[in-house]
Amino acid sequence: MTKNEGHHPASGAENPPEILTVWPDDDWASLRFRIAISPASRVILEVPAEHPTLSPVLLRRLQHLAEGIGKGIALVTPSAEGRRIARELGIPAFSHREAAWRSSWPILEEGEEPVASLGMTSAIRAWAEARRRPLPRWAYGLSLLIGGLGLLSVLFLIVFLFPSAEVALHPQGQPVAVKESLMADPRLVARDLTRGAIPAYPVAVVVEGRAETRATGRQEQPRGYAEGQVVLVNQTARPVEVPAGTIVRAASGNLAVRFVISPSVTVPAGFGGTAVAQVRALEPGPAGNVGPNQINLVEGPLAFSLRVSNPEPLTGGKLETVPVVAAADRERVREALIAQLRQQGYAQLQAGLDPQDCVLPQTLRVEPLLEGYDRLVGEPAEALRAEMRARVVGYKVLRSDIGAMALIALARQVPPGYELAAEGFAFTGCEDLEATVETDEEGQPRIRLNVQAQGKAIPRLSIARIRKELRGQSVGGALQRLQALPLAQPPEIRVSPAGWPWLPLLESRIRVRIR
Repeated sequence: MTKNEGHHPASGAENPPEILTVWPDDDWASLRFRIAISPASRVILEVPAEHPTLSPVLLRRLQHLAEGIGKGIALVTPSAEGRRIARELGIPAFSHREAAWRSSWPILEEGEEPVASLGMTSAIRAWAEARRRPLPRWAYGLSLLIGGLGLLSVLFLIVFLFPSAEVALHPQGQPVAVKESLMADPRLVARDLTRGAIPAYPVAVVVEGRAETRATGRQEQPRGYAEGQVVLVNQTARPVEVPAGTIVRAASGNLAVRFVISPSVTVPAGFGGTAVAQVRALEPGPAGNVGPNQINLVEGPLAFSLRVSNPEPLTGGKLETVPVVAAADRERVREALIAQLRQQGYAQLQAGLDPQDCVLPQTLRVEPLLEGYDRLVGEPAEALRAEMRARVVGYKVLRSDIGAMALIALARQVPPGYELAAEGFAFTGCEDLEATVETDEEGQPRIRLNVQAQGKAIPRLSIARIRKELRGQSVGGALQRLQALPLAQPPEIRVSPAGWPWLPLLESRIRVRIR
């Protein structure tokens, strides 16, 4: 600790404070002694930021000491935390000594006598006064030497550590490309560089869908009902009521075509009385188209009361070709539905996985869980509709695995004396991967991937050698040295601080960037 003898104009100039600089090796005993022997009633302690004096316990002890001997103390420190602690204890604290000089902080009231400190004998006071004597000449020389060394240290910091430089080089490169075949194996848990294989991971999702197709089958179907008139002949002496719905038929061998009378009619009384009735075939189609006098029988209770015949042929029944569901329609709608569910499953898998995951659409297969159709094969219909619930399963690979294997394959294509540039490297994206599912000799699935990669090969430059050659050089001289390198465009050098004429002497302060 040293004493500052300088004086500053401030309030209380008649009793100026003394500034005591606290050094790192000062402890409680030395601080207590220095404060006690100070002739000033106000003492300013100039404390470094990390000194133990800034602890609350030691500051409280210093405060009690000062109060005990009737002195006031203040603190000057760059530590904001130290100033906060001191102010909480009631000790004035400042960030620099000028503020402490100018500020009016408590001093002894006029007439108060300082309290004698324990251990302050006349011998101790004499020893303390001896320490205040001027330093000998050799001590002044030593202080000058120390000051000169400090100045040299500052110059060293300025010359060696302060400046920095960044050198940007653009080597002359050439493009390289490769097409590599990789194997994705579900049994692997990590990349196998010797085999050129990467892990494949299973994925699955459950989806539902509907599909429809037009019926392409054709079949003839009866259409229209034969209609016409019959003559009913009374076989009794009384009138005969023939209700609507009475059945008459045309019977010829084993063939019988039935017709229904509608509306009802009344056959007049008397044997041979006649009445005309409208009839219609019960079944559609041309079977009801009978010739004249083919209807010859009345069914039911009226069979003994009436005779029937058709003087004119009955017409109107016909055959039409209609669409029906064919077996090929069912297969077609099923295939369309499976393709739809595969695409739907692929989209859901992509949406639910990490962007770095590459789902391989060629490996996806649809496993139906439930399917149904609204028409049977052979059933007349314009269209066939199908529904299906299925599980879509397949495999994914990691984009990072593909990139690592592509980089290794590309590095093998680099000419001697060259290396791959960090920029310009690209490889096949997930959506462009060509995948083929195969089966190995053990019957286990594996996926063959065709990957393409592109990059740029640049001359191999020694960064350490470039730093060594450029250190301490002027900017112009450094640029001239760099011209000897195989560069695509002139090099760039930026020195900090701006305007500094030389590159740093320390190689570690020179940063070389290959672009």
